[in-house]
Amino acid sequence: MFATWSCAQPAPGKTITEESKKEAKEKIESYRQRVLKGDSMSIIAAAYSEDPGSVKTGGRYNNIARGQFVPEFEKVAFALQPGEISEVFETQYGFHFIQLISQHDNLVDVRHVLVIPK
Repeated sequence: MFATWSCAQPAPGKTITEESKKEAKEKIESYRQRVLKGDSMSIIAAAYSEDPGSVKTGGRYNNIARGQFVPEFEKVAFALQPGEISEVFETQYGFHFIQLISQHDNLVDVRHVLVIPK
């Protein structure tokens, strides 16, 4: 994700089953639905995100430029409108959803939640 950030990932050599991916996707979709129904994205991220790089800031990353995160993450982040919440999507790190906070110059500020298949 972030060039200078180490994301929690499954242990090397550990096989992720389709069942564990399904469970992770269902879990993160339930968090997304809570946000869509009015729960705070910041509180959901702080409570449930498995991203050690942003969990303490309520899932927030500021001033993201293209090339800092994995392409799948950037594609979603740079396509959103301020306040918009993405669908759930998958990267090499797990399943995410993003809320665009703001876009300025060629940078974005986002909140996100990550769930890693076990």
